[in-house]
Amino acid sequence: MPGGAVAQNVASQIEWVKPELELMYLTASRLMKHIEENTEVKAVSTRPVRVPLEVLAGGKPGAFNPDGGPLKRGSAPTEVFGNISCTPISQASEYTALSEWSTDSDDSDGKAVKNYVTLTNQRATETIAGVLDALVATGGGANVLDTVVSTTTNGLVMNNANEFMDNQDIDLYSSLTGSSGFIATVTIESVDIYNNTIWLTGPVPAGVGAGTYCVLSGSAGVQNSGIYGILYYQASGNAGSVLNINRSTYPGKLSTPGISVNGALVPSTVRAMEMIIKLGVGIERAEQSDLTVHCGLDMQSAWENNAILVQHVIANEVKGDEHTDMLKPNPPTMLGGRKILANERALPGRIDFLALKKWSRIETKPMDYYEVGGQTLFPAYAIDGSVATSMMFWLVLLVNILNINPRMGGFLANLSIPRFLFGH
Repeated sequence: MPGGAVAQNVASQIEWVKPELELMYLTASRLMKHIEENTEVKAVSTRPVRVPLEVLAGGKPGAFNPDGGPLKRGSAPTEVFGNISCTPISQASEYTALSEWSTDSDDSDGKAVKNYVTLTNQRATETIAGVLDALVATGGGANVLDTVVSTTTNGLVMNNANEFMDNQDIDLYSSLTGSSGFIATVTIESVDIYNNTIWLTGPVPAGVGAGTYCVLSGSAGVQNSGIYGILYYQASGNAGSVLNINRSTYPGKLSTPGISVNGALVPSTVRAMEMIIKLGVGIERAEQSDLTVHCGLDMQSAWENNAILVQHVIANEVKGDEHTDMLKPNPPTMLGGRKILANERALPGRIDFLALKKWSRIETKPMDYYEVGGQTLFPAYAIDGSVATSMMFWLVLLVNILNINPRMGGFLANLSIPRFLFGH
């Protein structure tokens, strides 16, 4: 061995560790935080919340004969009530005693960059908020997070892989018919938004293909059993039900106006959607509804492209020795004069106009740690019956989303997705 080689002094070399933990996955919540708790409608015990609606106008206008003729019989407005129940959602977290002991100091002279127990609790609240956001952004009432576009080795190509979390268990269904449609439960190893793929810890189960439903683990796998999100309320036509009222019973009153564009997003389509909403609920009510535009980054980019295409530069009016930058630092935050709520978890190729004043959150139990006799941290038990050196805790809540007037909003669907986004 040569004298003084680095292999001989490596034992005394001090390792430098970057004192910050870099976050490598999505934790943000966009839409859910804009939906406030409803202080007028409260969930009581496990009983459904009753939601009164005035669905049909009353009165029978007509001409009459004032010279002794009849005035005819009249009618009055029709009221009906819907109901909604809260859905239980939980998130389980677990860590070992050694992971706690080896990181129980996060100062510069301590053991670790970050206290692992503190980190686990912090990330638990962030990730469950993300799951709730995904359920609201794409929820149709069955806790479906997305549907499979295609399969690859150990992976599922999705419409938007951001609907999922690393290490998440999901149930796969061929149809939303409960146990008869159930295929398998799989675990996600990693969410890969750049390839729009969720990579699994094992092979893709037999029977999984395009259109397979990816459902929040433990859900019933049937309609109207989960979180009521955008796709539940913002649906056009008279099929199905909303708040347990058949849409066909009151045609047009419980559906949301929508346009299936099947093409590019252009200003005239946005204006048409605005006019359709005004025709349905009246100009004054529509203008008072303070509509918010909810969409993904793909549609925010598509809207910006309309402006980019009509830009031009008059060269002799440009000052300095540089060409004009044709792109602003940030995309537009307004669409047709309405605020854009851009969401990484929104369904690609879709724009929803939401009257958020009509949306609210109802809760039987707000999000909190599961507690038994004041205890929120529980030990696991080993096969031999002894206590295992692992600790578990759960975040739990009973919640649902209420929209008291689905007719007030609108949506544009099947819009062209700009190149390079979501595999296009």
